Amino acid sequence: MSGIAGICHTDGRPVDRSVLRRLLDAQSHRGPDGRHIRRETSVGLGHLALHTTPEAVHEAQPQRGPDERLLLTADARIDNRDELISALGCRRDGDRPATDAELILHAYRRWGDASPEHLRGAFAFAIWDASKDRLFCARDRMGLRPFHYCWSAPRFVFGSDINAVLAHPAVSHEINDTRVADFLARIHLSKAYTFYDDILRLPPGHRAVINHEGMHTDAYWTLTLPEERTLGSDEAYAEAFRAVFSSAVEDRLRADGDVGTFLSGGLDSSSVTATARAVSSGPLHTFSALYEHTPEVDESEYIRAVLDRGDYQSHFVEGTDHDLLKAFPGYLASQQKATLAHTPSLLQMLHGEVQDVGLNVVLDGHGGDEVTSHGHGYPKELARTRRWGALIQDLRGSLQGEEISWPEAFVAYWLRYGRLPNRVGTGLLRLLQSVGLSTGEQRTPPQLIGEDFARRTQVADRRRRYRTQAPAAAPTERRCHFRQVSSTIQPGALEELNQGASLRSVEPRFPFWDPRVVEFCLSLPADVKRKHGVGRQILRSGLTGVLPDRVRARTDKSEFRPSVVYGLTNSVLDVQTVIEEMEDALAPYVDVDVARSTVDRFVQDPSASNPADTVSILQVLRLGFFLEHKPKSKR
Repeated sequence: MSGIAGICHTDGRPVDRSVLRRLLDAQSHRGPDGRHIRRETSVGLGHLALHTTPEAVHEAQPQRGPDERLLLTADARIDNRDELISALGCRRDGDRPATDAELILHAYRRWGDASPEHLRGAFAFAIWDASKDRLFCARDRMGLRPFHYCWSAPRFVFGSDINAVLAHPAVSHEINDTRVADFLARIHLSKAYTFYDDILRLPPGHRAVINHEGMHTDAYWTLTLPEERTLGSDEAYAEAFRAVFSSAVEDRLRADGDVGTFLSGGLDSSSVTATARAVSSGPLHTFSALYEHTPEVDESEYIRAVLDRGDYQSHFVEGTDHDLLKAFPGYLASQQKATLAHTPSLLQMLHGEVQDVGLNVVLDGHGGDEVTSHGHGYPKELARTRRWGALIQDLRGSLQGEEISWPEAFVAYWLRYGRLPNRVGTGLLRLLQSVGLSTGEQRTPPQLIGEDFARRTQVADRRRRYRTQAPAAAPTERRCHFRQVSSTIQPGALEELNQGASLRSVEPRFPFWDPRVVEFCLSLPADVKRKHGVGRQILRSGLTGVLPDRVRARTDKSEFRPSVVYGLTNSVLDVQTVIEEMEDALAPYVDVDVARSTVDRFVQDPSASNPADTVSILQVLRLGFFLEHKPKSKR
């Protein structure tokens, strides 16, 4: 993992080297292993190096092509190296292997604008092509590496981090009201927008060309719902999944030194860790959080179950040993946004432990829930197709120990999707709800967004649009699954994890987001992914014999709210005072009265507070700290 930055003037005006240095300085944490700049009059490219693969130590970026007409800066890990070396005929003589940067340059020389289609891995890069007088940029399929930019003809500025783009003196710091409104409304409608008017993200699977005619962006790859896969038996599905998942994990073990994995005890991280141990020949470090002060969220019994099955070098941190409130400002300043993560300081602590141990690569189980699917859309599909017996069986399995009983849930589905006219069924459902029928619907969270701000940003219309695209609105489980995986929020989460880890000079890698794993899981029939109300069956069956049965059979998940409450109430700062002090910054966007009443309810009895209130307080804090610590506007 590295940092990239650059400036391109399409009118031929020379690039100021000192300004280009500022872009690198703003994200200098990405380059502990070296920084370099190259300038071609109207174009300047910069690179910050973090050596995380054996080949990276031989790279000297920005790198020129063999004919001196190409200049590349790349943040990349290319996984299909052997395939590319064979296809491109670029196998090197002697001991030094071809670097990933060289493979990208050779691919561009062979395939031009189609070159990203031939690359598999995680990458964001820019190539100055002097022969065509243009800059070519691309980002990997899933958005594993960030690429932020500002295009204001005739000037194009880009960088890995938003801070790099903001460092250019001509880039505005004006806030994007639409993005703030969507954050407060808990919706996400774009893979391109940021919290700044002038700054966008190159979406995953996209490429861009910048020249004297302007900027043109298009998708070179789009995730689509594949044809349903038919393999004939559960065992065949399990074997196929194990093969593709093992390959994804193995690709991510290529490193310049030892590799670590995060191990929380949940199904995702345990699957990555156990598979990595099975396919790796070298030392494997694990990093876990234990919770002495909030034992109700401690998962050490499951962590130990995994560790007992292999030869690991395990490392532990105390999960409550971080000041949630105190850590927010610095972290949000590094991200330059109100983060998606509620409590990023825990991950910061884990990344710090990885760095302290001397590693710079860690495998992360993020995305396992979405990619392998809980099958949440399956009960609705059964009801819509009136397979009532199968629905009863599913509900009986999924609602064990839940507040809502399976008969109550079945009645709700039958009234919605049975043979009664829609108006009659809906009316009866509302009547039964009014006299106590539970349907499992969550309590509406506090409406934090200010009324005038909501009207000005047309939030009501945006909410309606978001609901039509939501997974819950899909008619089948496969469509529901596809919407979860292709959601506009996913690239933002991956970027955030990447940027957070980079603060500790650590590269996170995500096996579940390998496109081969994603496409395989999307191709599965619904009844392969969910059985008797229990989802993620492909992961459970595929890793039989790899995962401890105690973990593999888990259907519960620790509720981490107690640790969040502990963090809010045991900070050196007082949450009520902190939010009061940020009211001036919040007032243009937030209904301050609602924010105050939410905090008041929380502080009266934090341990008994409503989960929706806790989430809303974290939302206010993330936005408030961001607004208070963002760079001052230049306009």
